Amino acid sequence: MSYSILEKTFHRLAQLGHAEAMLSWDQHVMMPPKGNAARSKAMAELTVLRTEILQDERLSDRFDEAEQEADLTDWQQANLREMKRSWQQTRAIPKELVEAQSLASSECEHAWRTLRPNNDWAGFEPLLQRVFDLAGEAAAAYQDALGADRGYANAYDALMDQYDPGTTMSRIDPVFDRLKAELPGTLQQILERQSQRSTPNKPGRPIAIPQQDALARALMSTLGFDFDAGRLDQTAHPFSGGVPADSRITTRYDEHNVIEGLMGVIHETGHSRYETGLPHAWTSQPVGQAMGMGVHESQSLFFEMQLGRSRPFIDAIAPMVRQHLGDDPAFTADNLHALYTRVEPGLIRVNADEVTYPSHVILRYELERDIILGKASVKDIPERWNQAMSDLLGLDTRGDYRNGPMQDIHWPMGAIGYFPSYTLGALNAAQLHAALLRDIPDAAERIAQLDLAPIFDWLSRNIWQQGRFNNYDDLMTQATGEVLNPDYFLDHLQSRYLSA
Repeated sequence: MSYSILEKTFHRLAQLGHAEAMLSWDQHVMMPPKGNAARSKAMAELTVLRTEILQDERLSDRFDEAEQEADLTDWQQANLREMKRSWQQTRAIPKELVEAQSLASSECEHAWRTLRPNNDWAGFEPLLQRVFDLAGEAAAAYQDALGADRGYANAYDALMDQYDPGTTMSRIDPVFDRLKAELPGTLQQILERQSQRSTPNKPGRPIAIPQQDALARALMSTLGFDFDAGRLDQTAHPFSGGVPADSRITTRYDEHNVIEGLMGVIHETGHSRYETGLPHAWTSQPVGQAMGMGVHESQSLFFEMQLGRSRPFIDAIAPMVRQHLGDDPAFTADNLHALYTRVEPGLIRVNADEVTYPSHVILRYELERDIILGKASVKDIPERWNQAMSDLLGLDTRGDYRNGPMQDIHWPMGAIGYFPSYTLGALNAAQLHAALLRDIPDAAERIAQLDLAPIFDWLSRNIWQQGRFNNYDDLMTQATGEVLNPDYFLDHLQSRYLSA
């Protein structure tokens, strides 16, 4: 009885979350600028309402009683576990702080859209400081309430756990330290090898946005995106949103950089396929939701990096590219492959190749970690950003805030603790790809024919349909035979860039 009542409560929360997701999508994509203040208040009110529902004192007894019910199925038991986890997280911070965070992030994010093009760090800094201050308050509250049970060693652990359950600095730091030690040498070897080859041709003319958009939609259909249950739009920063029954993805196009828009679309399509592939019977329950952002990013990066930049896939889509963009020498299969696997240190994270991408993430991870732990402040960001870009990638960002610390939407929107998920996702994607190749030995041949159903079926069985039934380690072990192992990612880089 109590379990059924809890299910109804979380079903109601899911419907409010649905509304909030659509309001958020509209705010990012279509809302007129003068609507932001009212929209921010409406979304903050929804957030407070959801918080009040979860902070109802009667739920404590409901959970105690539900845990004594003996007739729950395995999925119901897993759902009860995830409901309780969500309930505990929401109880950990006061609703006034939740509302303050929602309002501050809406204000900062909305201002970022104007301040970033103007390279206005001075105007941005105090807004960002407010977001970080509130994130620090929330982190301390999470640590106080949940740290003993969940193994938080510090406040930053508590923030990461909101995005990747079970992820802590003690797990992240050894992996990132290894990448910092090994990737610079790998990068230099790859750059030296590339220098001995001719530079791939870039399109000889600007490519009109409508042409790129038509190609993007064709590629999305090839990758199984259902346009009757979703849509593609353009915005300042690509993202995937909406809900499993109504998937909303965005991209941004550049007439002089076809790679940016198309690979952004493939990346976000991976997110969408995961969300829409979650177990439909549990859509309105926590157990039917995605298993943390590290797994979410593994799906988008599997689509973009493992599949989208593979030679069989590029060979297969080259005729489609020429059909939509024209018969330019840049669009031969050989040249497309060279373009899409070109390694070159750059300023922009979302445009980075898979060799340099982890450096962008490590930079952000170390900065936000140190700010939350009181070892740095927001005003230190530009100087530390430039030093890290110089150390890791040999680039100078002094004075270029637009393409430096203002380039991402994550900090303005309050997503602090999120960035490690990107590199965890890349590691997971490489490990999942290796497991898929063991299970489907002719996968490359199938991809070359765009016979992608077996690939998606494998992902569906092993990741999408699992929802949150298992914890992260169990999910990876069942899919690949072991917990996260960075060897697969490093081996993948060697194979694609130094052995082929």
